[in-house]
Parts: sequence; structure tokens; C-alpha cells
Amino acid sequence: MGLEYVDLYLIHWPFKFQEEFKFPIPHECIAPIDIKAVWEGMEECQNLGLTKSIGVSNFSSKRIKQILSFAKIPPAVNQVEMNPLWQQKTLNKLCKENDILVTAYSPLGAVGNSGWGHNRVMECDVLHKIAKSKGKTVAQISLRWLYEQGVSIAVKSFNTERMKQNLDIFDWSLTEEELNKIDQIPQRKLIYLIGSMVTEHNDVMAEIDADLD
Repeated sequence: MGLEYVDLYLIHWPFKFQEEFKFPIPHECIAPIDIKAVWEGMEECQNLGLTKSIGVSNFSSKRIKQILSFAKIPPAVNQVEMNPLWQQKTLNKLCKENDILVTAYSPLGAVGNSGWGHNRVMECDVLHKIAKSKGKTVAQISLRWLYEQGVSIAVKSFNTERMKQNLDIFDWSLTEEELNKIDQIPQRKLIYLIGSMVTEHNDVMAEIDADLD
């Protein structure tokens, strides 16, 4: 990368690929990682000054607790799918209790991503009604809700006007009634490994999917 260091270095998924692959991934190419050995390597990167902070991505509460049981340097960040339709309440609570910042990806459902995105956030009736009553967009309601959960947000747009709208969430707030309505939205996770990355059963990915909070 041509850098002396990076600000943040993450373990992307709690599994590894044994060889090069094409989608769908052959189940024999996927294996569990030795999380203790991998995390010790991550800690060494930070101790050497190669990264300012280390963290994880797509780690469940169970796997966060596993790392915390032996970590000398706890994760700074856990980057996960999070939006009003997949609120990650249990995981966010655990991370807050252990000073781990949750970063929410797919905050709007990754609408427009033909690979795995969906429109469910942007088409949610509850969010539409709140947005109409406040004179805001559905995207702004979703992003403001995430902001009020105390998480950081990974949002992407190539549209200048939408970029401005995405930033216009800080001088207003959601009411307690509105928050309660969002809390009651039926929950549905988008990204499951079996069915998206692999089509055949794989014990490693089945365990990861089963651990989701």
C-alpha cells in the first residue's frame, strides 16, 4: 500500500480461505481460523506501529467474548451489518460495555448493490411514515437512528445531493415515540454466508450464521 502504517486493521470474517476460489466458494476451501493465534498477530502489528488500532468485522457476541477472554489489546471496532431492520441490540450492548465501537455497514440496506443489496430499509413503511411527518428522507431517518445508537456509520453515495442529505442529520432528533416504533420493526438480517458465499453446506459457515445476534 506504500504506507508506513494504517489507522485501523480488521479481521474481515472469522474464517479463512484455503486456496484461490470463484463464487460460489467450494465448501472444501473454507476453514476456521485459530482466532487466538490470529489475534496475537494483530496485536503484534499494533505493537510494531504498523497500525494505530485493531479490530474485527462480522463478529458475533460469542466471538467477541472469545477474543476478550485472552486479548491483551481488545478490539477497537466491530464492523457489522446494522440498520433499523437489523438492529444488533445484543451485540451493540456487549460492545459498548467493553469499549468496542460498532461500525454499521449497509445502513440503508446497500440498495443499488446488485450483488447482495436490498430495498427493504428504503421501502419500510414505518420509516416512510416517520420521514413524512418530520420532512426528512427515509435515508436520513435510518442514519439518524444509527447515530442515536452511538455507532459509527459507513455510508456510500456517488450522488452529491444525497451526500449532503446524509450529513444533514445532526441538528434534529427522533422522538421517544418514533424510536419505539423503530424498535418494533420486524428484524431480518440480509447477509447469511450460506446462500450468498456458498451454496453447499459448510460447518464453519453454518456455525457463524447460527451465532448471529
